[in-house]
Amino acid sequence: MRQLVVIVALAGVALGMPQGAAFGSDNTFTKILSFESYQDGHNFGHELLQEDGTTAGQKFGPDGLLYGFYSYLQEDGNRVKVLWRAGPGVGYEVIGVEGLDRESLGNLRATISSNPQQSQFQAPRSARPRPVATAAPVVPQPPIHRPVQHRAPVHVPAQNRFIPPTPAPIHPHEITPSPHRFDYPAVLNLERTGQGFVSSLQAV
Repeated sequence: MRQLVVIVALAGVALGMPQGAAFGSDNTFTKILSFESYQDGHNFGHELLQEDGTTAGQKFGPDGLLYGFYSYLQEDGNRVKVLWRAGPGVGYEVIGVEGLDRESLGNLRATISSNPQQSQFQAPRSARPRPVATAAPVVPQPPIHRPVQHRAPVHVPAQNRFIPPTPAPIHPHEITPSPHRFDYPAVLNLERTGQGFVSSLQAV
């Protein structure tokens, strides 16, 4: 339940952003047109569509691997789409690209160890066991008592004392409100299921 509340709260914050045309290149104002997500036990997925052309999504395949994609528009209008998968035995692997030269991207596969018990991020273990170092017994030391030193208060002359300045009063008409990022109508639907939830947001 706690995970569900956190997901819904994050989705609500992320999805309530207005149109970005009036705010230049600040994509935090980009309007999210639709967002769908689900969680069914250990299985989960989502799909996103933004007004700037950005899309993304992920879900588990029948082989137990996580499959996903993301797509965006470059400054020249060229659309880039990347398809990927991740999971045991493959690590993270890009399985397809559109709008990019695949040959110039280099190796798109993770280096997987032939030993399933050994992660690709761990160094191989030595065949010989390491000798166990024996430590000398710890002898408790008696506590050291130091006399408490009392210091006389230091007198600071009045001309050297710091006095914080009195802040000027703030009038309500002088306050500039921050831009409203949650000002477009949308329909949010959330349903609980036997092992999770299904949610969707649709801008109207």
